[in-house]
Amino acid sequence: MKVVISGREDSAKCVWCEKDRECVKTTFSDGLFQNASLCWKCLQTAFRVRASQAGSEKGHPNSDTPES
Repeated sequence: MKVVISGREDSAKCVWCEKDRECVKTTFSDGLFQNASLCWKCLQTAFRVRASQAGSEKGHPNSDTPES
């Protein structure tokens, strides 16, 4: 997964927490967000969520699938 940060805004509404904060325009290569405003905290959360989901899909050791 690749995340592209294309700009910063002093005050914008974060699409994740819906609060007015300092935000960055963010695009996730997997399509989660396309040119969306995210505050720094929510950007970190979104990245962790997608990374853990991607790991689960590939049989990552932290996935919920039982080991054989």
